[in-house]
Amino acid sequence: MLQIDRSAPIPPDRNALLFLGFRPFFLLAGIAAIALIAVWLPHYYGPLPLNDHFAPVGWHGHEMLFGYAVAVIAGFLLTAVRNWTGQPMPTGWKLGVLVLIWLAGRILVSLDLGQPDWLTAAIDCAFLPAVMVALAPALIRAGKLRNMAFLVILAALTGANLLMHQQALGEGKLGAAGLQAGLSLVILVIVVMGGRVIPFFTRNPLPAMEPKIRPWVEFLAIALVIATLLGDLFALPPLLLAPLALVAGLVQLIRLSGWYDRRIWARPIIWVLHVAYAWIGIGFLLKAAALWQWVSPLAPTHAFTVGGIGLITLGMMGRVALGHTGRPLELPKLTVFAIILIAAMAPVRVLASLAPAWADPLLGLSALGWMLAFFGFVIPYTPILARPRIDGRPG
Repeated sequence: MLQIDRSAPIPPDRNALLFLGFRPFFLLAGIAAIALIAVWLPHYYGPLPLNDHFAPVGWHGHEMLFGYAVAVIAGFLLTAVRNWTGQPMPTGWKLGVLVLIWLAGRILVSLDLGQPDWLTAAIDCAFLPAVMVALAPALIRAGKLRNMAFLVILAALTGANLLMHQQALGEGKLGAAGLQAGLSLVILVIVVMGGRVIPFFTRNPLPAMEPKIRPWVEFLAIALVIATLLGDLFALPPLLLAPLALVAGLVQLIRLSGWYDRRIWARPIIWVLHVAYAWIGIGFLLKAAALWQWVSPLAPTHAFTVGGIGLITLGMMGRVALGHTGRPLELPKLTVFAIILIAAMAPVRVLASLAPAWADPLLGLSALGWMLAFFGFVIPYTPILARPRIDGRPG
């Protein structure tokens, strides 16, 4: 573990990538967001062969969830749990081991190096349990049930990943269920964390702003997401699942309305979180419409992924990285451009699912916009994440 002298400032030119979990995982997530789309398009259309462990669409879905999104979640939890519990988190070589497991999973899932499929599955599925081992001692010592719930979610994500790999190994036919469960679990993380951080981040910079926190809304917001997830997993009939998804979407939007203040639009670092959460509500409404066969089932998927996951991860990475490196909470101009671009591409990607005649050009446009947006994160944040805090403190 890195030995940091807390009595003296850390030299500003020292490499800090392994000081705390958000640093390597946010940077790698940003790079992966670009690389995964840059590789997927030629892979999907045929010229670029990849490891055939998953089919092209399966590879894309798996890597966006268990590669990109999981990296953001890991970086966030490996940082936030220190604040929640006052307990140390992995740094130095211990954090480096987690990074290497994540990287090895991405390489083996994507490239055929002659490795057996069971090795690809074993290494990729090892990452989330390794994160759980890193988090568990601090969470258990703190003894707060609501924080320990994240261990349950990470375990469930591991199970979803296993289902995808099990089908890839020819031992089951639940790969699609694993992918859907993985998406639903990432949405659950956003709904749980959104209720904790969005009202707080909104209130702090806005004088006299008081978010409306209604216990019944808070309970239903989470309970309905879990109920919808279970409904998908156990193949609940559309007659029952569609109304459940409809109510889940409406409750998310009611919840969001209680956090709203019109002054957020002057602060991109705040409105990005609100717009992202709105896409979660819209995603559930589109899910209900898809179950009623009014729209393509791809429409809710891309509302959740591009609008919800894309925007909230970009916004959270931008904010957390600034706060935990001692910098003012003002997004770089390039990153403001990035969130505007993702906000614009989300409806484009959903429209590509709704208009088959325009699917290819709209898909290409949204993919290009996504990659350009994440360059808007990686370019300004690489030095921020790689250098010590500007106040000389550890972390």
